[in-house]
Amino acid sequence: MDNLTHTLIGAVVAEAAARIIPVTRSVLPASTRRNLYMTLMIVGSNLPDADLVYTSFTGGTLSYLLDHRGHTHTLVIAIVLAALMYFASSAWLRWRHVPSTSTDRYWLAFIAVLAPLLHIGMDATNEYGVHPFWPFNNAWFYGDAIFIVEPLFWVAAAPLLLLLRGWLTRGLMAIALLLAVGLSFGTGLVPLSMAICLALLCAGLLLVAWRASARTAAVSAVVACVVIVAMFLFTSRLAYRQVTALAAAQFPDSILVDEVLAPLPVNPLCWEVILMQVNDDDYTLRQAMFALAPGLFDADRCSTFSLSGTTTVALSPTTAPDTAKLQWQNEVTMSLTELQALVQNNCEAAAFTQFGRALWIQRQGEGWIIGDLRYDREPELGFAELALPATPTQCPSNLPPWIPPRIDVLER
Repeated sequence: MDNLTHTLIGAVVAEAAARIIPVTRSVLPASTRRNLYMTLMIVGSNLPDADLVYTSFTGGTLSYLLDHRGHTHTLVIAIVLAALMYFASSAWLRWRHVPSTSTDRYWLAFIAVLAPLLHIGMDATNEYGVHPFWPFNNAWFYGDAIFIVEPLFWVAAAPLLLLLRGWLTRGLMAIALLLAVGLSFGTGLVPLSMAICLALLCAGLLLVAWRASARTAAVSAVVACVVIVAMFLFTSRLAYRQVTALAAAQFPDSILVDEVLAPLPVNPLCWEVILMQVNDDDYTLRQAMFALAPGLFDADRCSTFSLSGTTTVALSPTTAPDTAKLQWQNEVTMSLTELQALVQNNCEAAAFTQFGRALWIQRQGEGWIIGDLRYDREPELGFAELALPATPTQCPSNLPPWIPPRIDVLER
């Protein structure tokens, strides 16, 4: 997820925690308690993305792809980060001579642990993936359920507009809400009916925050976030099963090895799909737009803006027949033997496969380009494409132990 979403969700949880956690056997002043929760949740909800700091220093495509959402997005390191935040908050209390009880310290520890785990959990809901169980399991896990920038979460945090203290924080919250509503109505990615629903949700939550107690307002924001996650997780599983069945019916001779699902923002009924299929020596990636409820939104009414641009890899139109549920876009087929040989003989290609899920290769002069179709949105090399010389000058070092997502194809 984007860092604005992480920040807002962290603030929502902190506000709710300050309102509902019992204060019995607590000696912390209410304002100190709330400020500590807010600081821990906001910092902790962004701290796993500290990996962006060292990837910017090490530089290069491979460093970013393999180290971002890397070790800092694992349960082991999340506990380390939580411990650092807890000890920092305890040291601050001692420095300010603020007394605290064992109950106070327990809840501070709970919030410190919750914050980075919440970050990892939210990141796990989209198609980028995480590998949280390192070093015990180095595989990637993909939620394929929520768009990486989802304005619904910004709107879910609307009660903060009245709960936050200070004109600066309230002003920033107002800007976030205006952005959510404005982008939904102005980008063309969100159907008008869905944009209206988002605006109504925003208005409803603001009304609750205005008329109800602060505790009810904070809890309503948390409930809204939970409902949004549950809605997308549920519709994602429905879409996955239906796309699998449709792919088997339309391509009976191909083996489906994986499918990537990504919903359109604010819209759990329209899904971008990438199928990875194998037929003898042919390894094919196919793009499609899937409509979960064609009676409301046929596939051809779902926005295909992100699928209609020029890509680095040369795509050709898919000739399979369209239906109300599934509108085919483009595809690319390559030799499985060539892909396997390139990865075996080129150490940079082998390193790239530790990230590439919708993996593709393409000739470029005497060398190759390797990329991931999930993020191929421009004709030039993007952040998920790598130019490979015929002979690598130097092999990447200090690689993480991530299991290649397409090991099922590479070792076929």
